[in-house]
Amino acid sequence: MEQANDITAQLNSMTLTNVKEPGDDKYVVLCETSGEECESWYYFLRYGDNKDALEYLSQQLASIDMEILDDLSTFDLDLEHFFSLTTAKEMIRLEVNTIYHRKFDGKLKLINLGLKRKDNNDRKLEKLNDILGDGAIEDFIDNEDTEGCSNYNSEEEGNEDGSSSEDEELFPNPKSQDEEGSGSVQEAEPKLKVPSAIQKVAGKRKKKKH
Repeated sequence: MEQANDITAQLNSMTLTNVKEPGDDKYVVLCETSGEECESWYYFLRYGDNKDALEYLSQQLASIDMEILDDLSTFDLDLEHFFSLTTAKEMIRLEVNTIYHRKFDGKLKLINLGLKRKDNNDRKLEKLNDILGDGAIEDFIDNEDTEGCSNYNSEEEGNEDGSSSEDEELFPNPKSQDEEGSGSVQEAEPKLKVPSAIQKVAGKRKKKKH
C-alpha cells in the first residue's frame, strides 16, 4: 500500500514539474475587425513578460461593447488561448485579406485608452480607434517578425535613384521607349492620366498588386 502511495506521489510530482506557464515562445492574438474593409486582422503578440500590459489592455477592451460604428474598427484580445511560434509564423503568410496578419516579438508598452466614466459606448469606440485603429498596435510594440515573408510589401518601393515606383507611368508609350533607346531627342509625349493608387496606412503589410 505504501509502495502504491509512493508511486502516486512521484507521478503527481512529475506532472506538476512538466506544467509550464505560457512563456516567450507563446503568443496571444489581438484581433482588429475593420468596419471599412470588412476584414479581421490578427496581431500575434508575444505573451511572456507582456502579461501585465496585455491584461491591462484586456480590462479596457472588456468595458466597450464592440459593435460596428461607421468605418471604425472593433477589437478582441484572447488571453485564454495560446499559439506556438510555428503557428504564428505560418499565419502571417496567410493570403485571405487585403491586409496580412502580423507578428510582434517586442516588449508591449502599457496602453491607456483614456476612457472616462462619462463616455458613452460610441465615444469609447472613437477613443479606441484613435489609439489602435488601422494597425496602430505597431506604435506600442516593436520587433515585428517579417522573416521569410516574401509577400511583404513596404508602403513605398524606391528605386536606386531615390524615385518611387508610384511615379512610373502605368502604360508607357512603346514608341517613346524605342526613341529613347536610339539616343535621338524627340518631343515628349503627354503622359496618360491614371488614377493614383489607393494608399494604405504606413506600416501595414498588404498584398502586392499583380
